[in-house]
Amino acid sequence: MGRNRRTVPTGRTGPITARTVRGTSPMTLHRADTYRLRFDRYLRQGTSIELPLERKDDLSPERYVWRSRRDEKVRPAHRANDGRIFSWSTPPETGHPGMEPDCRCVAVPHREGETEFAEHTFTSGLASSYGRWEDSDFVWHLFTGGGRTVTLEEIGHLREIAEYHAYSSGGDGAFRRLSDQIADAARDSTPGSVHHDFGKANDFGDVAFSHGNSTVAGAFDGTAERRGNMISIAGETNFNFYDVFTGPVDLRDFAA
Repeated sequence: MGRNRRTVPTGRTGPITARTVRGTSPMTLHRADTYRLRFDRYLRQGTSIELPLERKDDLSPERYVWRSRRDEKVRPAHRANDGRIFSWSTPPETGHPGMEPDCRCVAVPHREGETEFAEHTFTSGLASSYGRWEDSDFVWHLFTGGGRTVTLEEIGHLREIAEYHAYSSGGDGAFRRLSDQIADAARDSTPGSVHHDFGKANDFGDVAFSHGNSTVAGAFDGTAERRGNMISIAGETNFNFYDVFTGPVDLRDFAA
C-alpha cells in the first residue's frame, strides 16, 4: 500500500520542466559543496561545470522540488526523491540534487500554490521474517506445494519486488508513472474525490528469474481539492502482484 500526495495544475498542461540556470548568479553556501565536486571533476576530466543554481528573485529559496531526468540512467534513490519537497538546510540522505558524481537532477524552487510536486511513499511494512527463495525453491514448491498460493512475504521477496516496481520498473518507476496518471484522473473527476484503476505486466527478472513478466494491478482512492489554479490530491494506493508458475522448463510463471 502506498500513500500519494500531489499538487498539480488544474489545466491539462504537461509536466513542469526543471530549468538549469547558468550564469554569474551569486552562489549560496548550500551549493558550495556541489561546486567543489564539479570543479574537481573539471580538473580531472575536463567536464564542464553546470549547476542548478536558484535565482535571486526566488520567493521560497529555502525549499525546493527534486526533479530527475526520468530515464533509465537515474539512480533508484534519486527516482525516489523525484517530485518531493526538500529543504536546503535539511538535505535528504542522498544529498541535494547534483551533489553525487554525474547526477543530472536539479532543484526547482518551491513556491506554495504554484509549483507542482508529488510524493508517493510506502505505508505498509515491507520487512519479512521468512528466508528468501531462490529459483530452486520455486521448482520445489511446484512439485510439493499442492498448488498452494504463496505471498511475496512468505518467499522473502516483498521488499525487493515493491521497491523495484516503485523506483525502477519501466525505466522511471511505477510511483512516478502513477503520480502522473492520478493527476490526470483528478482533472477529469468530480470535485472532492478521485479514483484510478491500473494494471500492467512488468519484467521482474532482475529480482528473481522465476518471476519474469508478472502483473501488478490495483487502485488509487482519494480526495482532490481545488486550490486556485492547482489541485491538491491525497489518498492511498493498493497494489496486488500476480504471477503463475506452470513448470520447471518455463520459470517465467509462478503464483505469488
